[in-house]
Amino acid sequence: TRHQISPLTTTHRAVVTVRTRRTMATVKIGIKWGKESLEVDVDTSQSGLEFKTLLFSLTGVPPDRIKLMGLKGGKAINDDTDLSTCGLEDLAAKGKKLMMMGSTASIIEAPKDAMLFVEDLPENEQEAAGMKNFSPGLTNLGNTCYMNSTIQCLYAVPELRDVLNNEAPAAESGRLPDGPRALTEATRDLFNELKRSKEAVTPFRFLALLRQLFPQFAQVGQGGVYMQQDAEECYSQIMQTLCRQVPAVDQLFGLKLEMKLKSEETGEERTEVKTEYAFKCNITINVNHLTEGFEIALDETRELRSEAVGRDIVFKGSSKVSKLPQYLNVQLVRFFWKQDIQAKAKIMRAVTFPVQLDMYQYCTDEYKLELDPARQDKMIVDDEAAEARLKLVAEANAAADALTAADKAAARPGAAAGGSAGASGSGSG
Repeated sequence: TRHQISPLTTTHRAVVTVRTRRTMATVKIGIKWGKESLEVDVDTSQSGLEFKTLLFSLTGVPPDRIKLMGLKGGKAINDDTDLSTCGLEDLAAKGKKLMMMGSTASIIEAPKDAMLFVEDLPENEQEAAGMKNFSPGLTNLGNTCYMNSTIQCLYAVPELRDVLNNEAPAAESGRLPDGPRALTEATRDLFNELKRSKEAVTPFRFLALLRQLFPQFAQVGQGGVYMQQDAEECYSQIMQTLCRQVPAVDQLFGLKLEMKLKSEETGEERTEVKTEYAFKCNITINVNHLTEGFEIALDETRELRSEAVGRDIVFKGSSKVSKLPQYLNVQLVRFFWKQDIQAKAKIMRAVTFPVQLDMYQYCTDEYKLELDPARQDKMIVDDEAAEARLKLVAEANAAADALTAADKAAARPGAAAGGSAGASGSGSG
């Protein structure tokens, strides 16, 4: 029914204007959301928030999480964006799609129990709470970082702590322990103190015994300050002392190497079995990977006394691993002696290494036979895991191809009409 608009209500005119605007034609826009593609009829008279609400009904992604990109100039559709002026018509005319980002995952709920911060605890409990998940450090007693890092490295081996507590020789009544035994006891006591303490530990006793037993660590420089030392040398001296006092330590860290040498001059052969506590990687200007340095370190060239000719001759050969320890220490040998300056020099070269180190190729043939059963079992498990991963990748690729094919079919002219006629004919039959 026709009616006259009263001049008393300008609000009525505004309402009429809005209703007239909302009768504008819709635009079909393609939406790319992850691996899914959507086609949505968008009313360009609406706002960006109303558009996002429509997408929420189709995807389940809340409007406040939806981010729409792909407009000209890299602009995004915000909640207050006017869809009639943002260029959706041009986008639809060119057949381009909007990119939608957003997750349907549930919002993380607040914790049921109130969070308690360390600073809110009583003062006498704050330090203990802060160190709860960390082992305490060691006080630096003047260039003793080499010793502190070695101790922390050894302390990280729980089996070593157990062995020292259970099998370290007890001191004889009325007698002070000798140097090696005293250092072993000091190591055990220092580990126990690190386990109990809630603050940094000062290793006075251990350092004094170390310098007494190995004077090289007591060297002083200018001004009477103790000199810096090499961590690997400290590790070797401590490890050899512990292994002599507690043989079980050798089972944890002792690496058995079998060296075979032969003289090209006389044909003589020499075999030597030795125990090392580090598997060396010799670094040169040509070494880029850990395995390359291993091969250099395992090659041997020595001058030995020949019984055949009664003089020193050259023997060449290589070493192989005849027994692996529970914990293998790998040493990157970066220092070498420079004749021109008569001092040690350090090779500052990056050397890559694998996350998992396979030692099989460095073992003797006899030791490989011992390793083969467990190695075969692991290879079977790894192959099965690899096949499972490949199957998942193949299924994901097949699903992606199916979605791509569906998108192409939907985009062909007349695809919708053809599909409708086919469905009607099937129904009649």
